[in-house]
Amino acid sequence: MAETRSSITIKPDLSDYRGLLKALNVMDKEAKSALKEEVFSISSWTAKGIQQAAYAHPYYPAQAAIVAATVRPARDRLPTVYIGGSKGRASGGGNAGQLLFGNEFGGNRNAFGTQSAFPNGGFKFPPRSPREGRGNEGYWIFPTLKAMQPEIRKRWFVAVNKVMDNWARTSI
Repeated sequence: MAETRSSITIKPDLSDYRGLLKALNVMDKEAKSALKEEVFSISSWTAKGIQQAAYAHPYYPAQAAIVAATVRPARDRLPTVYIGGSKGRASGGGNAGQLLFGNEFGGNRNAFGTQSAFPNGGFKFPPRSPREGRGNEGYWIFPTLKAMQPEIRKRWFVAVNKVMDNWARTSI
């Protein structure tokens, strides 16, 4: 049976940060809480950027708006954003999680080879987005994250350094 996904979690690759995360575990509860608050502001900023990008979707901005309503930041040590889920309903009865991947990456056009009386040919999703590397580049979520990534990384390093400096001063 094929697994269906109705949401995605966007987190950074942790392979390079294992040592840093171990060091963060040594901090006391107040420092960990302060770090989560700092990082939550980064996640909120990222979520807001993704939500704003939805309104520039070239094909289906109404669908993108339904998905964008489910974008939410997470309170964690790493900038994390959740997208999708069972909230938000489209006129056909689908929820945001069902629209997420088709709206972001597109779908096969005329998959059944049938003609349709609908103005858009009866297609639920835009055409497949252009290929980039091993996958598709996407329409609004992944291009936005790619553009925001250097600033997210910079803000996260500043937040970690700030919290660790404060923790080091108070723990001496």
